[in-house]
Amino acid sequence: MQQYLIPHRIGDDRLLIPGWAGELSDPELAFIEEQLRGSRRLSKKWGIINLDYSEEGIRQVASAGIKPECLPFCWEPPKL
Repeated sequence: MQQYLIPHRIGDDRLLIPGWAGELSDPELAFIEEQLRGSRRLSKKWGIINLDYSEEGIRQVASAGIKPECLPFCWEPPKL
């Protein structure tokens, strides 16, 4: 019964390193987004300063990383 009382975290902490993950599966994307929403420091490390946790932005940073000269924000959503 104890095993059901302790929530299990799904996801590899290495996914939180910008540029490490490459192509993300949907569960990996959900894990990263949850972690980003819960940590202002991690969001800043990912270059997200305007609380725009878009799928496209997360996938881009997960695969390509962040260039130091781009910080504090490298990714901008496409103009419609």
